[in-house]
Amino acid sequence: MMVRVARRYVILAAIVSAPLPAQVVRGRVTEVNLPTPVPGALVSLLPETGDTTLVSVLTSATGDYAIRAPGPGRYRVSVKRIGVKRFVSGTFDLAVGETRALDTAIDPVALTLPQVTVSGLCATRPRELGRIASLWEEVRTALEATQISLRDRLIDAQISRYAGELNPANLQVMFDWRSDAQVMVEQPFTSMSGDSLSAIGYWRVLAGDSVEYLAPDASALASNAFLRDHCFALAGASRAHPGLTGIAFVPARDRQLADITGTIWLDARRFELRLVEFRYTRLPVVPNGDRVGGEVHFNRLESGAWIVDRWFIRMPQVIVPADDWPRRQLREEGGAVIANGVVPSATTATVTGVFRDSAGRPAAGAVIRAIGTHRQMLTGPDGAYRFDSLPPGGVSLVAHTDEYDAMAVLAASRRITLQAGRTQRVDLRAPNAAALRRELCQVSPVGFGRPRPTRGVLRLLMVDSATVVPLPGVRFVVSWPAIAENSAADSTRELYRQAVTDMRGAATFCDLPTGFPLEVSLLGPNGYRAHVMMAEVTRNGIVARVVHGRINR
Repeated sequence: MMVRVARRYVILAAIVSAPLPAQVVRGRVTEVNLPTPVPGALVSLLPETGDTTLVSVLTSATGDYAIRAPGPGRYRVSVKRIGVKRFVSGTFDLAVGETRALDTAIDPVALTLPQVTVSGLCATRPRELGRIASLWEEVRTALEATQISLRDRLIDAQISRYAGELNPANLQVMFDWRSDAQVMVEQPFTSMSGDSLSAIGYWRVLAGDSVEYLAPDASALASNAFLRDHCFALAGASRAHPGLTGIAFVPARDRQLADITGTIWLDARRFELRLVEFRYTRLPVVPNGDRVGGEVHFNRLESGAWIVDRWFIRMPQVIVPADDWPRRQLREEGGAVIANGVVPSATTATVTGVFRDSAGRPAAGAVIRAIGTHRQMLTGPDGAYRFDSLPPGGVSLVAHTDEYDAMAVLAASRRITLQAGRTQRVDLRAPNAAALRRELCQVSPVGFGRPRPTRGVLRLLMVDSATVVPLPGVRFVVSWPAIAENSAADSTRELYRQAVTDMRGAATFCDLPTGFPLEVSLLGPNGYRAHVMMAEVTRNGIVARVVHGRINR
C-alpha cells in the first residue's frame, strides 16, 4: 500500500510540474503599403472588452514581436507607435497551445499629434484637455517602452553615477565623487512605485532629523497614481528647451502630502519623450529653494528600446563645522547611461580648453569631467582637453589632480551653459595657496566677527583603509603646548582645536602655529584621544595628510 501511494505521488508530481501549452500571438509590424519594419512599437494584448493591458512587448529591430497570452480566450492586439494613432485589431479566439500569426500595418509618423482621450485626466484649463490627453498618450507610450526595455533585458549599458556638492547660488560644483559599474539588466534609476509615492509623499523626515528625497522613475510616472495625484496644463515655450513642447503638472488640490511639480517635455515634431524636470513642494523656506528638485532624461535606441539616459536629484544640505558658522549648500546625486545605438535627440555642443596649474603653466594628466554626463578625459601634454557631442544646457566642468584630491578639493570648477551646434572655449586654472586658504578657512558671515586668521592650515583626509572611501563624522583634535605661541606661558598648558570630517572625509584646522610640531589625535567617547601623527605647518601654506582607518559604527 505504501509503495503504491509513493508511486502515485511521483506520477502526480510529474503531471503537476509538466509545462502547460503556451498560447502565443506573433507577427510583424510594418508601415502601411511598405515593407518597412517598425522597431520599438508597443504591442499589447487586450481582453475582448475594456482597455486593460494584459501584457506588452516591443517590436524588434526587424519589426517582429511575440506575446504569450495568460491562457486561452478571446483577445485583441493594440499597436502604438509614438507619433501615430494607436491601432487596435478585431477580436480573435486563441485556443490552448495555439500560435496565431497577426501581422499589422500602421501609419508612418506624420508629425501630427493623434487625437485621443484619457480617462481620469485633470486639466488645469479645461479647454486644453484634448491636446494634453494626446501628449500624455505619447508620454505614456515612451514610459511603458522604457519599462519593457528593462524587463526584457534589451539594454547593455555602462552606468556612471556621481554625487557632488553645489553652491546653491550659481550651481557651481564645489566637489564631486564618481563611480562606474558595468551592468546589463540592472535598472539604472529606480524609485518607489507610484502607489507608494502617492501614499508617503516625495520627501519625508526620517529618524535623526535626516530627510529622504525621492524621484519618480518611468514606472511611477506611468502609473495611475501619478495621473490621479496631479493636474496638467500646456507649458509655455522655454528658452532652455528649444524645439520641445511640454505638459506642466502640479499636485491636485486635495493633495496634502509633499509632492512634486514640474514639466514633461517632448520633441515638438516627433512627440518623443525627452525629459521630466521637477521641484519639490511643501519644503521649508530655504534660500534658493527653487533649485531643489531634479531631472530625468529619456532617449531611444536604434533597436527601438528606450532608456533613462541621465538623471539627477538636488537636495538642500546644511554643513556645520565644529568651529565655524553653519553654511547651506546643495547635494546633487545622479548618473548617466552609456549605451550603443542611442539616437541623438538634439544638436550637440562641443567644449575645448586648456587646464593650467596655479602658476599658469599648462598641466598634463589632469582629469576633466563634465558633471551630469559620463564624459571625462585626461589633459594632453599641452594641458588641452576637448569634449564633443555634449547635450545642450547647463553643465559643470571640473578638474581633478592627485595634489588637490589629497586635500579633497577641486583643481578647478566652472559652470557654463552649452549652446546646441556651437563650440565653446573654456580654460581652467588651479587655485593657488592663498585662494585655497580663503576657500577652506571661510570668514564668518558679515556682522558676526572678524575674518579668521590663517597663519597655517592643516587639512586631514580620513579614508577607509580597505576601500579608500571617505569617512565623514570622524572627530579630530590638534594640540600643541601654549609656549609655542607665548614663551612665558605655563609649560604644562595645552592649546587645541577640534574638527569633524565632512562628507568628503575632510577636516580643516586653520590659524595653527607654524614651525612647531603639532599632535594629531582621534577624539573618542568621554574625551579619549588616540594619537595619529605629528604634523608641522608652514606660514601661509597648506599641509595635507591622509589618515587610513576603520570606523566601527
